[in-house]
Amino acid sequence: MMPTRRVGLVALALGLMAAALLHTRSARPLYDGIVVPPEPYRWESPPPNLKAGNKPPLSGEVILPVQNGQVAGGGPQTGDNQVIMFFGPGFFKAPAGAQAVKCTIEPEANPPAAPSGIDIRGNVYRINCVGQPGDGPVTIAAMYHLTMRFPPGAFKEIQYNGGSGWRALPTLRSGGGDPYASVNAPGFGEYAATAPTGAPGDSIVTILGRYLEFYGILAFVIIFGVIAIIQEIRRRRHQQPTTPRKKT
Repeated sequence: MMPTRRVGLVALALGLMAAALLHTRSARPLYDGIVVPPEPYRWESPPPNLKAGNKPPLSGEVILPVQNGQVAGGGPQTGDNQVIMFFGPGFFKAPAGAQAVKCTIEPEANPPAAPSGIDIRGNVYRINCVGQPGDGPVTIAAMYHLTMRFPPGAFKEIQYNGGSGWRALPTLRSGGGDPYASVNAPGFGEYAATAPTGAPGDSIVTILGRYLEFYGILAFVIIFGVIAIIQEIRRRRHQQPTTPRKKT
């Protein structure tokens, strides 16, 4: 194999690997590497300066089978990926006579007021699961995993309201500056991203750093792709047979 072709194939492989990394990274809400700029946050009640271009948030729903009173595991999420919940088989117990369980994630238009000194950041989501038929209550046997996206600005933790007021939950924020956080959810009810009133948001340097990382990797992919194309063109030119000159 010619050296130029080897260089081209190596460049192409590196470019494809980086592109594949970008694709797989962007498919998950929580990750520790490259930050792919997401679409704008969808607000239920947008701030005045974002109202014109805002898209309404989407809900999520899934219907899961019941076997011996236990609900199959699942991962319902909203249509815009702003909220994702996950639980394994046996985490939920269905009411007597239920043949299936419906789990829903709904953005709330009129959520409970935030605690004193706390700002709700983004939407409040109501999460619930009921047995079908009959809409009987589902019992939680083990905490389920909940991931929420929060809008740009200050953020500290996710809070839960099960009907007796808001309380903060131990929250794991995604690495790399991604706008997602996760908790072990203790029950059904309202969940919201929160921050102390008056807390500063991310600085412009931090925000630019996230996007520079993404566009730097994108430039890396493009450069190696161009190198691969150039090397392939050169290889084909060298392989073209030369036309012998006629003797006069």
